[in-house]
Amino acid sequence: MKLQTALSTLIAGLGLVALMGSKASAETADREEISAKARPVVEYLLADWNQQFHSTSVPLAMANLGMEPDDALRLEIAAHLRSHTELANNLKWWGTNNYILSNDEKLIAKYLLNTHRDQERLPGAPELARAVALSEAEVASRLAFLAQAGLLEKSADSELGFSLTDGYRSWGGPLRYNFHTVSIEGQKPFDVW
Repeated sequence: MKLQTALSTLIAGLGLVALMGSKASAETADREEISAKARPVVEYLLADWNQQFHSTSVPLAMANLGMEPDDALRLEIAAHLRSHTELANNLKWWGTNNYILSNDEKLIAKYLLNTHRDQERLPGAPELARAVALSEAEVASRLAFLAQAGLLEKSADSELGFSLTDGYRSWGGPLRYNFHTVSIEGQKPFDVW
């Protein structure tokens, strides 16, 4: 009986060492796969998402940290978060893709999806720009980002110059591009769903 207890204790101890080792390896790999510029944004988001009702987006986190908009950085963070949905329940429940889009990009995505669903077409750039109250140049820039992010793909067959990717129905997660930004005096703004 004593031998069995000692053996169980040893096995449990080895399991703990193995678990600690794998956690340390995961943390090391995590630090190696994201740039120094992206790290504070991810850390900000993880801290924010641990607060009740907070679902702050990558663009708002960057703004709250005093960073300039940077599409390449957002795409890097998106790749990291997609690969590590275990970092936060928000990523598992609501889908990573909603977090990488700006509010303007969410409006564009919603308009594209609703027009496609209701009218079985995608709008042209002038119609889209009017609908979301952005310049055509800004719409073109945001469409290019949505293509890089994976919602759209270039298409010569579309007046818009893009078509929805095959996975567009699930790309935005269950909340499908909804957003609300909360501003409280004396605090940094945050997003909620």
